[in-house]
Amino acid sequence: MRQSKFQLTLRVALVATLISSGLLFVNPARVRGDEGEAYAIRGATLVTVTNGTINDGTIVIRRGLIEAIGAGIPIPADARVIDGKGLTVYPGLIDSYTNLGLRPPPTPAGGAGRGGDPTQAFLAQLAAPPSTVGLLPETRVVDELQVSANTFDAQRAVGITTALTGPRSGVFQGQSALLNLGAGTSAEKLIVRTPVSLNIGFSGARGGYPGSLMGVFSFLRQSLLDAQHYRETWARYRQSPRGMTRPEINPSMEALQPVIAGQLPVIFNVSTVREMKRALALAEEFQLVGYLHGATQSYQIAEHLKSKNATVLLSLSFPQKPSGLENPEDEPLAVLQERAAAPGAAAALHRAGVRFAFTSGTLSRPGDFLVNAGRAIEAGLPKEEALKALTLYPAQIFGVSEQLGSLEKGKIANLILTSGDLFAKETRVRHVFVDGHKFDIKAPEVPRAAGGAAPAAGPPAAAPRSNLGLAVGTWALSLQTPAAEVSSTLTLREDGETLSGEVSTPFGSAKISGGKLSGNELQLSYALNVQGQELTVSAKGRIEGTSIQGTMEAMGQSFSFNGTKRPN
Repeated sequence: MRQSKFQLTLRVALVATLISSGLLFVNPARVRGDEGEAYAIRGATLVTVTNGTINDGTIVIRRGLIEAIGAGIPIPADARVIDGKGLTVYPGLIDSYTNLGLRPPPTPAGGAGRGGDPTQAFLAQLAAPPSTVGLLPETRVVDELQVSANTFDAQRAVGITTALTGPRSGVFQGQSALLNLGAGTSAEKLIVRTPVSLNIGFSGARGGYPGSLMGVFSFLRQSLLDAQHYRETWARYRQSPRGMTRPEINPSMEALQPVIAGQLPVIFNVSTVREMKRALALAEEFQLVGYLHGATQSYQIAEHLKSKNATVLLSLSFPQKPSGLENPEDEPLAVLQERAAAPGAAAALHRAGVRFAFTSGTLSRPGDFLVNAGRAIEAGLPKEEALKALTLYPAQIFGVSEQLGSLEKGKIANLILTSGDLFAKETRVRHVFVDGHKFDIKAPEVPRAAGGAAPAAGPPAAAPRSNLGLAVGTWALSLQTPAAEVSSTLTLREDGETLSGEVSTPFGSAKISGGKLSGNELQLSYALNVQGQELTVSAKGRIEGTSIQGTMEAMGQSFSFNGTKRPN
């Protein structure tokens, strides 16, 4: 026993001697194995957002963080040096509302997505009780994330390094997550914060109820009232449980507790003045922390929004002029006015003192994110405010301003290197850092043409006589249902004052007549013969350029769809 103790003492003394003499040195950072590379960007123009602009500055990155920033900063010996001469460094851009990184809706066994019969899967869904998809506030976006190394290539190419992500259908759309748009295949490693908010939509839920704006608000109010009652019931039980029957745990009511306590913000997906005012009234009634997302008509009530201390996540998906429209007078005046006013919404909010940040909204091309921010500047928004609406302001709104939103020591190394002024049309993004990892951008995803107009798909078609030409053509549609994703082809032709054509689906084909187009709002219906049963389908959708999205209803159930117009 004495010999064992002596040997142990000798070994400890030997190790201590080796360490003290420098012969044995363990680097804690190296043991971690995840420190990443060190970089030094030297001689660049650094736009810090919070502390002005540093000319001929240096920024050092290590372990995913900004280690040092300033003029005359010494460059560490182990850092990879990037010559920043002629380049401008900005904080990484933040997209304040997206559905990036979400996996497609699940397809049950035997469904279309797994080799089964799509007709049977879809009919089974129609016959099933109304779905709860989009009605459950406990839904967590982090459970639906699915990313790969290339998932966010297009966003990084235009400088977007962080995004708030969440589904876009239903009433209770899920608890959102803020992601850094790196190239990791593990979604958990990309999460900056979750949950950030409970997202709420006013378009109704898949499953038929609630299917109207009035029904949605009734459902929301009742859910919040139930959550208050649930809180009071449990409070009484916890205070004096003896002699009381224990209340049941309700996941939906539990998920709403931080919402009604003002601890978890609510993001309302709204567009019109009516929706915005109703959302603010609901938030005021239940003392919710509420943000308005989309808010394309917010310029009309900017002073009212300020009086309510509202926060707006303003969409940069501006209304588009219909392609192939021969005479602008064919469009309703209200449509023309809204399209002209949309780029000025940010300036109106700024003048009124409303806190806001930019989102991509329903933009189909990430390249238009900066293009349309530039249009907001042309419409009167100061350039420095536009930059803050893409960086610092969303970081503050989402509670991560100590991590993101500006170039400061200790913050996450999300930054972009550009060839010049961020909002200049000729500027290109050269390099992007996300969590300290460097991405070289070879070329922009699409040409950044002024106004974000889509490139021509082919030889121009003959100009139509009215705005029905916006809908005329062949559309590839995708109908989203819990049972299956159903693809179909819709062909529309001008037929006097209405639209006619046909639709081809996995269940058969049907003729369409009497379709209507009001502005860019399409309405049509058709009847399918499915296994001897007549199935009447009605569809409503909004056309934006060559894209369409909306809802289809059949047998009392509602399903979202989207699609693109095929080139002529």
